[in-house]
Amino acid sequence: MKTFKILIIAMLVLSTSCGKAQKKVELFGERIIVDYPQRVDTLEGYIVELEGAYTGLLFAYDGLLVFKSELHRDGWLYLFDAETGKRISAIAPRGNGPNEFVNLLFWRGFEKNTNTNEIYLWVNDFHRQNLVLLNTQGERVREVSTSEFRQTSNPFGIGGFHMLNDSLLLAHVHPWRISETRFTASGQHVFNFQQGKTVREFMIFSEYDHPADVNWPSQYLTSNTALKPDRTKLAIAMFDLRRLNILDLESGEVKSIATTGSPHLHHLWHGERVVEHYRGIKSDDYFIFVIESMRARRTEANARFWSEYLSTPSGRIFVFDWEGNFLRILQVNEDAAWITFDPVRRILYSRTDCERITAYDVNFLYE
Repeated sequence: MKTFKILIIAMLVLSTSCGKAQKKVELFGERIIVDYPQRVDTLEGYIVELEGAYTGLLFAYDGLLVFKSELHRDGWLYLFDAETGKRISAIAPRGNGPNEFVNLLFWRGFEKNTNTNEIYLWVNDFHRQNLVLLNTQGERVREVSTSEFRQTSNPFGIGGFHMLNDSLLLAHVHPWRISETRFTASGQHVFNFQQGKTVREFMIFSEYDHPADVNWPSQYLTSNTALKPDRTKLAIAMFDLRRLNILDLESGEVKSIATTGSPHLHHLWHGERVVEHYRGIKSDDYFIFVIESMRARRTEANARFWSEYLSTPSGRIFVFDWEGNFLRILQVNEDAAWITFDPVRRILYSRTDCERITAYDVNFLYE
């Protein structure tokens, strides 16, 4: 009888301790392990010389190069002719006055009028909670308020976004703290501007617990995204892991493609060394291009913030198709830290940390 009581007590203790176990973040989708492809193509490119010195994020579309630059004060965005390197215009003026931008977030938002061939750029006026469509002369073509999205879906507001059509926005929803240690599920929301509400949710990561003394654990799920031009799929390159997630916007299914030997999602919470990660992503109808960087987490117990990472470029661009097949590796300059892609002319651009831009013609991929 005494042995039986001890057994019951032990079971109760075990049950209680299990009930207090931290909830680990889980991916809502299929995890697929793929091997590195044998095909490696070394690309020979040519240097692009721009008129003047610029630093910042680089984007490309149909012979146009766009810098979001912190170096100059007359605007946020600088447009160049990709062939000649000549500056076309400076748009999105800085300031707090009418038609000015206090803080501008620019996220891959190109559109083209097929009748006039005019190119437009979607930008995020984060301070005023507006998305603004600009032409290449800086004129405002359309403005859409995101304040209702912030109130109903995400208290942090719009970060990365894609316009699905005139009334639908696809936006990333960050995890945010709902208790001392618990964080919400995160993913993508489809917001209808005309109805003023979220009409569909794609939750990619579950709720999870994290130590209360860590200020921003949500950064570990930070990703860069690329929308398939037909608006049917979203490619999500996880910044802190060698993981590519492909979200089917029709079925809601998620494929999570991890290369052989890549760490599990849970490793991010235990101070383990994460060697390779994805830094940038671009795409077109056929391919997804992801640039790899080599990153090591420092071993100190409090290594939780971006400043405590060591990162060096690898110059390797991974090429996937939209089914998640790992097709080949493109080797560019070893110091390439960022990529952008012109889907019209099929030119891949790499940028180094010292702002050297190299162009690579990748039309051979489509033969």
